[in-house]
Amino acid sequence: MEIKFNKIAFIGLGLIGGSIARAIKKYYPDTEIIAHANHIETIQQAFAEQVISNNEFLSIDELAKADIIFLCSPVKYNIDYIKQLKPYLIANTILTDVGSVKGDIHRAVNELGLSDRFIGGHPMAGSEHTGFEYSSVQLLENAYYVLTTNSDVDSTITSRFKDYIQSLGPIPITLSPEEHDFSTAAISHLPHLISASLVNLVNAEDNEDE
Repeated sequence: MEIKFNKIAFIGLGLIGGSIARAIKKYYPDTEIIAHANHIETIQQAFAEQVISNNEFLSIDELAKADIIFLCSPVKYNIDYIKQLKPYLIANTILTDVGSVKGDIHRAVNELGLSDRFIGGHPMAGSEHTGFEYSSVQLLENAYYVLTTNSDVDSTITSRFKDYIQSLGPIPITLSPEEHDFSTAAISHLPHLISASLVNLVNAEDNEDE
């Protein structure tokens, strides 16, 4: 099922943001995609590969005039960007992010009075590599994509966005921010901490013969 959004903006164009942008360009080639990244080389590479339409930095007010804005920077930076975007947002723009922690950003959008247009997102996909150059459409295919929302968002908006994400290849599931953070802490963050602790323990206790 095709779901049309005419203009989509990305703030952050690394592994995840780049992969989502590539998927949009594959399935909706007529969609205008614009992006901001920390390095001009990233923007120019994405432009050269015809993923985005801008080949230079854009102002915050230009980025705000999109149907969907994907915030693909670390959580604390995404919150800062939302504060900058707020004065320039047009009617019906959907804000979404891809952060692995949802509580902080949901609290921030509530305080900013933007909870009626924010849908949190967390694609459960990744790689040992980072950066746009390693992004791919395949990264998202059949990956779970967690969506977090609240009662302030109109159910028709949530449903349309969920269908749109599904049309890009992932499998969207909906959780509350609290359910998401508890689940990812248990199945993702905790095993990572345990494995890192084990490596550090072995390193500390190792002998000169390794």
